[in-house]
Amino acid sequence: MEKDRVKAVPTSIGFIIRPIQQNDYLAKAHVATAGDAPISFARSSTGEVSVLSGNKAETVLYTLNNGKANTYKSSFDLRQGGTITAWYQGNEKLKVTQQYSKIETVPMEVVFASSQETGEGDAKNLLDGDPTSIWHTMYSVTVAQYPHWVDFDAASVKTIKGFTFLPRPDGANGDIKDYKIQVSKDGKNWEDVMSGTFERNKNSKPFVLRNLSRTLYSLYRIKFTTWR
Repeated sequence: MEKDRVKAVPTSIGFIIRPIQQNDYLAKAHVATAGDAPISFARSSTGEVSVLSGNKAETVLYTLNNGKANTYKSSFDLRQGGTITAWYQGNEKLKVTQQYSKIETVPMEVVFASSQETGEGDAKNLLDGDPTSIWHTMYSVTVAQYPHWVDFDAASVKTIKGFTFLPRPDGANGDIKDYKIQVSKDGKNWEDVMSGTFERNKNSKPFVLRNLSRTLYSLYRIKFTTWR
C-alpha cells in the first residue's frame, strides 16, 4: 500500500514495541509516535536543497551561512555551497546544521549516441565515473564508421568551462585523435564551439572552452572525428 512504501528519498525511521493480545495486530499498528521529530537535509545533483521535517504541522525556520532566519517553504539552490541550520519555530533544542561544498561539475545525461555496442559499451558509461567502463561503438552487427558523436543534456542552460575525457585505460585500440564540440538549444541546430587533437597517451584530458560567453546552452555534442 502507498502509505507503507519507503521511497528512495532521505527518510527518518522509528519504531514502537507494543504487546499483542488476541491477534489485534492491525489495531495496535495504527498508532503514531509522539514527541519531537528530527529535521534533516537533502541536496540534489543540481544543487537544490530540501529541508525534511518529521513533523509536517510545525513551522521550520532556517538560516544560510548564519544569516537572517527564514521560514522554509520550498527547496532552494545551494550549488555554490554553504552552511544551513534549521529548527522548529519555538523549539531550538533540535537545531541541526549541515555544510555543503560547492558543486564543481554539471550533471548531464546522454540523450543520443551515433553508435554504441548495447550491453557492453553504452554511451552512458561516459558519465558514470567508473574508469573501467567504456563507451564502444557497434561492432557485433556491423562496424560503425567514424565520425562518432554523443549528445549530452545538461537539463537547463548552464555556463560550462570545459570537459574532461579519459581514454580507455586498457588495450591499444579505441584512442581518439581529433574531436569537435558543438552546442545547441533545441537539439536540431548545432553550432561549432571548439575542435582540437588529443595527445597520444592514456592520461585524463581536460579541454577548456575558450569563449565562455558561447557556452550558455543546455545541449552539448562531442564529435570524435578520427581514431588512432
